Amino acid sequence: MFKQDLCNLCGDCLVECQWIDADRDQAIEWMRLMIAGETTPALQQCITCYSCNEICPQHANPFDLLASLQEKYRVFISEEAAFAEEAKYHFTRELTGYPQAETVMTVCAFEKTHAHLIQGELYELPRVGGKPYNCWMLFSHWGAESVQRKHVQEMVDRLALTGVDEVVCFHDDCYAVLAGLAPEFGIKVPFRPVHLAEHLVRHLQVNSHRIKPLDIDIAYQRPCASRHTPEKEHFIDELFELVGARRVERVYDRKQAMCCASIMLLLGNGDPRPYQEKNILDAKQNGARAIVCLCPMCIGNLSQVAAEHDMPLVFLGDIARMALGEIEPLHT
Repeated sequence: MFKQDLCNLCGDCLVECQWIDADRDQAIEWMRLMIAGETTPALQQCITCYSCNEICPQHANPFDLLASLQEKYRVFISEEAAFAEEAKYHFTRELTGYPQAETVMTVCAFEKTHAHLIQGELYELPRVGGKPYNCWMLFSHWGAESVQRKHVQEMVDRLALTGVDEVVCFHDDCYAVLAGLAPEFGIKVPFRPVHLAEHLVRHLQVNSHRIKPLDIDIAYQRPCASRHTPEKEHFIDELFELVGARRVERVYDRKQAMCCASIMLLLGNGDPRPYQEKNILDAKQNGARAIVCLCPMCIGNLSQVAAEHDMPLVFLGDIARMALGEIEPLHT
């Protein structure tokens, strides 16, 4: 939720955004107007990457303000279309067949679409996934944030049915909802969400005697949902250190990370290719021999541009599997 009492109208959220075109005076004026409930060009220029929440020095959650107004003014999706999409994702049958365990992995929709990424000893956990466990993050990208807010309690309740102490989140979006957004929505999460990077680190630490260092310079592709939970970033660094991968210093990383930009196509908000080019070339020009991606969607969305620049894209879990000898290491 937007915390108006914390906002001091500094304008940083819009000035430092990679997508919104506003100088300091314009940013402050737009924020004033939006706080008053009015529309501004920022609502159309925003590509819903959540970065303004991380940028804000006061932690006022300015994206939440933009999201509420994008829905109010139906900037990206009509009410009718949002309702139709909600119906596609909403699970209404009785839930059966879920495991009972202390630790469960939720794989979102990826067991069907990216099963090749969920292989080997790292994923030997009871799993849940599919429509009943949808995190609804897509709807905050669509300018229909209230749809997500309406269904998060269902997601939490269904995961809790497994009796878990911990839920390992294969997808960053699911972790962002459970660890970041659900508490913001006032929803109690009765188990500990575990980020995939933390899960990988824990497994590698136990099996450190088996690790064969990869000895490679890599760039990291930080997905947009990570903006909601930047406090877990240290697990990414710990993972790279454990597998012997050196994270190069570059422009579009950490707080300045550029998302895969493909959401622009969904929103009808311009061509993502120039931004994807800048991102890939930034990695290459700073010495990366590969880009490690946390989100499988980023791999798909960046794959064409990355291939054109001879830049391999590797899933985060796969570098752990390489270091453990489960799959072949990169040959670059």
